[in-house]
Amino acid sequence: MNFTYYQSLSVGLAVDLINTLCPVKGTDSLATPEELKQFLVESENHVLDSAAGKKEGFDWDAAIAVHRDTIQSWPVRSEDIEIVRSLRKSLRTVFELAREQKAQDAAALLNEQLRISGATPRISWLHGPYHLHFESEEDGCAHWLATTTTMGLVFVLIEFGTERFGICASAPCQKAFIDTSKNKSKRYCSEACAHRESVAAFRKRRRTES
Repeated sequence: MNFTYYQSLSVGLAVDLINTLCPVKGTDSLATPEELKQFLVESENHVLDSAAGKKEGFDWDAAIAVHRDTIQSWPVRSEDIEIVRSLRKSLRTVFELAREQKAQDAAALLNEQLRISGATPRISWLHGPYHLHFESEEDGCAHWLATTTTMGLVFVLIEFGTERFGICASAPCQKAFIDTSKNKSKRYCSEACAHRESVAAFRKRRRTES
């Protein structure tokens, strides 16, 4: 399962954003402007991941430089935290609707989020051939984050349907993830969760047999 540059960055960023709030423990790693700034700085990793499968004709070094300079230049305010937390809740709900195979409801919510964020297609030429962007760097970090992450999930829903949206089946976890397996059967967000649940099931069987 291969994503384009836009999808790779946006989808990974969306999943990471959703998982900054642990639904089980209620812990939140986006509680302050400083934490949001750090999240934005670390988003460069998704640009680097996209660049790992370099496509001919696209200037990845320029893309990374533009992303880094933009992130560093943004002020992060308290109101940005409020916007991003509301965004995070909406994106989590998209995964929950997809899990219930409510594709139209998920699509409607994504449409509403695009409206709220003011996503507008525009032509960019800063890092390679002419290509589309839907976010404006000039409008600040909350707008950029809202538009970028929402567009990523829009692409997944359109291209792959609800089957690729996952919520970890491990009760202590319940993180969101995108299922990139060939048979669309992934139940856990990581090997660690899958192993923990396997061990727990094995021990339960042993107790029953005893």
